[in-house]
Amino acid sequence: MLHTKYLFKEVLFKSKRAYSSKLNCISNLNDQQRTTMLTISSKSRYGIGALLALAEFYNSGLLQIKDIASRRNIPHQYLEQIFNRLGKTGIIKSTRGKNGGYELAKPPEQITVLQIVTALEGDIEFVPKSDSNNDVIVELFQEAEEKLKEILSVSLADLVLKQQSLQKNVTYDI
Repeated sequence: MLHTKYLFKEVLFKSKRAYSSKLNCISNLNDQQRTTMLTISSKSRYGIGALLALAEFYNSGLLQIKDIASRRNIPHQYLEQIFNRLGKTGIIKSTRGKNGGYELAKPPEQITVLQIVTALEGDIEFVPKSDSNNDVIVELFQEAEEKLKEILSVSLADLVLKQQSLQKNVTYDI
């Protein structure tokens, strides 16, 4: 049975400039279709992937943006914008010139996914701090926000190890 449902989601990210909200409307969903409550933007996914590539080659020299973009299948110009933002926040550093490129500004053990997402999106905030009245719903979402921040506190070094472990476990059946 096909139902028309309108699902609105609003995820607030508090940035330095203002609150920005993402509003999605999904219509004509049936009961078997899945909906997404929260999504991480492509900016964050690409940023994490690119920094994962830099973490894999930490202390091995500079990586050029074209190599990172092709390795991670990220549009080159979009990656330049992402790296510009990450450079301003001190997560990566760049060297200009013929032999230039990018590298992590700190060891991968000292950079977390939460720092990357915060640098690219702003602070993660499910409910504005101004809504901190004694409401059980506000309390629920504040607890969810804290759990998400805890999960995203994984370091790049830990992600590199996990990725290497996953790649070792890949088997091919013919």
